[in-house]
Amino acid sequence: MTREESRAQTRDRLLDAGYEIVVGNGIEEASIEDIAEAAGFSRGAFYSNFESKEDLLCALLAREKERWQQELLTIIGEAASPAELAQKARAYYVDLGANSQRCTFALTVRLYGLRHPSIQPHMNEMMREDQKKVAGQIQYLYSAAGQEPPCSPEIIAFGLLAIAQGLALTQVSDPDAISKEFLPHVLETLFDRITGLDALLNPARQVSN
Repeated sequence: MTREESRAQTRDRLLDAGYEIVVGNGIEEASIEDIAEAAGFSRGAFYSNFESKEDLLCALLAREKERWQQELLTIIGEAASPAELAQKARAYYVDLGANSQRCTFALTVRLYGLRHPSIQPHMNEMMREDQKKVAGQIQYLYSAAGQEPPCSPEIIAFGLLAIAQGLALTQVSDPDAISKEFLPHVLETLFDRITGLDALLNPARQVSN
């Protein structure tokens, strides 16, 4: 392993440890020492890769954004028809909304930025860039389907993300209100209503009607 590869591996392990601790304990409670120890390194190793806890948080946000985008691009590339593309997009949204870790991380980042004005502009910029990409991919979905969106792709992106995060938070904080088994059904139903892609998503229902 080269020095660059070793450094990259160390950075990835610190990011993995930071993600787990941030999601589990919150950012304020996630100390640099705890993150370094969980990754199997010293405090010095942390500072060799990140300037501060906020620097780590921004790197985590950038990595999660890249993962989300790559997953969406894979869906677009693999779909063989507009109907399959719509089905895969809905399945991806349901998986995202049912993933409590991902939604908790996104909400934690938002709340941390709200409490720390010095870092909030940078985090907001990163989030807005991500939302623009999501909106662009939503526009692509409608173009591929030969349909006009019921409202702007930006509004659809905002609505879907907000609902997914809100429902995930409700499920984690109050499992009696919405069970893990019921959550995917709720997300599917809301995705169908918000996107207006019923004809592609539920062809059997359209025929029966």
